[in-house]
Amino acid sequence: MLRPSPWNRTARLARGGISWVTALLLVLLVGAAYLTWTWGPVYVVHYEVKQVVRDYMNQAVKEPNDDQLVQDMLHKLRVLDQIEMPDENGRLVAVPTVQVSPDAVTWQRDTVRDPNTLHVAFIYTRPVQYPLLKRWTQTTQSIDFTEDLTRPDWGPLR
Repeated sequence: MLRPSPWNRTARLARGGISWVTALLLVLLVGAAYLTWTWGPVYVVHYEVKQVVRDYMNQAVKEPNDDQLVQDMLHKLRVLDQIEMPDENGRLVAVPTVQVSPDAVTWQRDTVRDPNTLHVAFIYTRPVQYPLLKRWTQTTQSIDFTEDLTRPDWGPLR
């Protein structure tokens, strides 16, 4: 019976060496961690923007003043998150991540049809910084919701 040589491939891998598959998996793992570090906060803030918009749409069930709701919603979006961006002098300054102008928001209350609905839509562009690379890019996110405005009937009061 032949004994395997201590210098063959399986013996080398058994002693702690890495194969090309292991190296590839490590590179993919590091790349996935880097992209999660970069793009994770973008999608977390986008989720928070959706929650803010839904909150103000729910407030519209009882509040008929649409202009005030839009102004309050845009203020809440401005203070939701900030990012440090370089200004014209190269210094880092904190700016709101989500900046939407009032004329860019579609806020349509439909009280003619039954059930009453509210349609809210807007698009915002936010900067994204790639850490360690010192590069900036922009991504465009969109919000488009239509909700029912009828008051819920919880039955007789107890």
